[in-house]
Amino acid sequence: MANINERRTLFAATTGGRTFLLRRHDPPGEHTSHELSLYEDYLGPTPKELPLPWLPPEGFTSEVEALDHVRRWHAGVTAFEDVRQGRHVAIDFARALKLGTLEPLSPSMSAEAVVALLGVPEEVTPTLEPGTVCWFYGAVQLGLEDGRLRFLEVDSGVGAFTSLEFTGWFLDPSMTKPRLEEALTARGIPFTRETHMEAPVLRVPGGFLFDFDADTERIHALYWNHPLAVPCPVPPFPT
Repeated sequence: MANINERRTLFAATTGGRTFLLRRHDPPGEHTSHELSLYEDYLGPTPKELPLPWLPPEGFTSEVEALDHVRRWHAGVTAFEDVRQGRHVAIDFARALKLGTLEPLSPSMSAEAVVALLGVPEEVTPTLEPGTVCWFYGAVQLGLEDGRLRFLEVDSGVGAFTSLEFTGWFLDPSMTKPRLEEALTARGIPFTRETHMEAPVLRVPGGFLFDFDADTERIHALYWNHPLAVPCPVPPFPT
């Protein structure tokens, strides 16, 4: 896992409302490179990646080289900033499960409040549902709908964190349903066993749900406040 304090994803906002993203790559045995992307409505409900002509196919060798390239189009961009903007939220995972909350995260908080808490996401991905987008903070995915936080998801038990970090005991990609049951029981965390679409599920009060591969019972994902993890229909968000 990368050092949590490294500057790996940087951004620069333009006066026209567009956002440049600069991602650093360190493949084993290869030179470090920096990949530049440009987005329209990066923090909005309909983000769109825009084409960037004349980019070197191998990427840039440094932040400085990428910045020089950006200033050819937007002279007002003077520097890249770390997407985390100095933010760091640490949540004790076992305690959160016991209390049934992921505070300071809360359902229906605005996109602006999420950025104020965690900084700018490293990546954004629109979904098939209009107005819904996933923001990525390391392995943590935050689903937003119409500009409000809807759910959190961590796939495969991966603990690669950035500005949002789960501390203490956490999952790992080898976690199985029996092992998780033992861990929850040992920590006094209540849960119920269910089946969803033929796959085993463990549900913890407070909107937490763990599902597993039907054959191996290895962890598939952790969800919080996901439609799978809360009673349906989902109550409307406040306006």
